Amino acid sequence: MSNFFNLIYNAQRVILVFLNEISFVKLNINLYKIFISTLLFIFVALSEEVMFRGYILKNLMLSFNKYIALIVSSLLFATIHIGNPNMTWFSFLNIALAGVFLGLSYIYTKNLWFPIALHLSWNLFQTLLGFKVSGQGSYSIVEFNINENNLLNGGDFGFEGSLLSLVFMLIAIVFIYKYYKKQEN
Repeated sequence: MSNFFNLIYNAQRVILVFLNEISFVKLNINLYKIFISTLLFIFVALSEEVMFRGYILKNLMLSFNKYIALIVSSLLFATIHIGNPNMTWFSFLNIALAGVFLGLSYIYTKNLWFPIALHLSWNLFQTLLGFKVSGQGSYSIVEFNINENNLLNGGDFGFEGSLLSLVFMLIAIVFIYKYYKKQEN
């Protein structure tokens, strides 16, 4: 799965460079900072997944249809990101879709390991490959300049505020939904 995310982020960077949305600055490899970033994003993935999928979604599913529970927990997940720097209505939508993306496998498996791994990979690849994560700056191996903040490149919010993220989320949601529906049958 991590190779899949690497492919997505590299494709996005190539598209954005081709469209002159971003320009490469330099590579910056620091093993200590990679280690610290990895620890940070392990903590974020574990804590957010335990809270939003393991507790909130699980409990909502006891009282509601699993899809209603998924939507409510995803909106709550997006809501906790409202205070992040440079949050917009569009990045809110994308974060809510990320909640659906992360929660879909949980509603079918009742297992948190896949959402945790997805969340960790999602955040870690964004930051290491040069994007802000939910508006938060962090160490990056690849440094680039955003030529003009807009919906195509996500601006100061990062990849999660971009049209490319929206497309990726919708494709991934459909893929995961079809996969688990096929497993049910």
